[in-house]
Amino acid sequence: MNVKIKGNEVSGSVRAPPSKSYTQRAVACALIADGRTEIIDPSHCEDARAALNAAKMLGAGVEEGYDKWVIEGGSLRTPEDIIDCKGSATAIRIFTAVSALAPGITVLTGDRSLRRRPMGELLRCLNSLGVSCYSTRGDGCPPVVVMGGGIEGGEVNLRGDISSQFISALLIASTKAKKDTVLNITTPIASKYYVDMTMEVLRAFGATIVREDRVFHIKGGQRLTPCNFRVEGDYSLGAILLAAGLLAGNVGVEGLMPNSTQGDRKVIEIFSQMGGEVYMHGRTWRAKRSKLYGLVLDMSDVPDLVPITAVLGSQASGTTIIKGIRRLRFKESDRVLTTTNMLRAFGVEVKAYEDFMVIQGGTPLRATVIDPSNDHRIAMASAVASLVAQGETIIQNAECVSKSYPSFFNDLRTLGATVEVF
Repeated sequence: MNVKIKGNEVSGSVRAPPSKSYTQRAVACALIADGRTEIIDPSHCEDARAALNAAKMLGAGVEEGYDKWVIEGGSLRTPEDIIDCKGSATAIRIFTAVSALAPGITVLTGDRSLRRRPMGELLRCLNSLGVSCYSTRGDGCPPVVVMGGGIEGGEVNLRGDISSQFISALLIASTKAKKDTVLNITTPIASKYYVDMTMEVLRAFGATIVREDRVFHIKGGQRLTPCNFRVEGDYSLGAILLAAGLLAGNVGVEGLMPNSTQGDRKVIEIFSQMGGEVYMHGRTWRAKRSKLYGLVLDMSDVPDLVPITAVLGSQASGTTIIKGIRRLRFKESDRVLTTTNMLRAFGVEVKAYEDFMVIQGGTPLRATVIDPSNDHRIAMASAVASLVAQGETIIQNAECVSKSYPSFFNDLRTLGATVEVF
């Protein structure tokens, strides 16, 4: 699917998509909880559905509706086939750990981009906790094989600067270990707010975990309690819509909780610091066209906000420096490379280094053709940039937005954007 977007103003309000991160964690907890869980307003994106499929293959009974997923958990089984996690790193990491609780052997893999995502540190920790598991190619990347039969538990050290998803996976699965587990995080936690999110979801299911800074004490053999879990709106996706308002009009985004645990809630602070008029009106965040200013920003805890913030930086006066980008090289694409390529295609001067990028702002954007390299966040950031570019921009293979936000282009149309699919 290719999409053509013509520069024009946008206005109106849309609802933020449900958080795929909350949805995936809730699905995993529902699988190992004893009984019937209702996940209300789940995300229907590809990543969320990858988690739901993994839960089904591991024994969950599932009733799917648009507004609600009902999951009957508590009895894991050996999958009949390989679990395909598509492009979801969260799904493969969490369900690699959870599959150790099932009998038999589980094989997990994903698409080409997922098969280059690191898993070695998680596999090492699981082996230390009594689980036999390995990467089939011996490179620490998927496909991975997990020998089931349970997690023994014990004490393990884990680096926190590779992926917070490793920590989340071990926290969820270790609640069912045969004995208590102590998880020592030896370095500062990257994207630490996702660990907070995992802890929040586990508490909703009645799990007991004691945290002392970077040490987690997880009681083994816990009985997770089914619950009705309501999924809130996703701030990282709401950020895309708010950025459209800051550049091209007046946009409202509903469904974003002001007191959310999501780290990407920081987008309100970031956009405001850049001079953006972003404010809460009732229960709706609103963003109006604003004069923006370049800043030095550390995005190490909110890496998903980098592409859209880079677009804003291109239209801000002065220079924007975005720090903490090292781990972006191992996302759906090399997101440092694809972000800089996108901006250059629009005519922006940008330079990327190992852990920061420098964007010269104030450049009028020219219409162009964008190949997002199958990266949903690059495609969506390109679409927002297209709203203020002269002429018509074409985004190739734009269906990749389905990974997180299937209705993205429809929502842009709702806001008045000229969007043609061909």
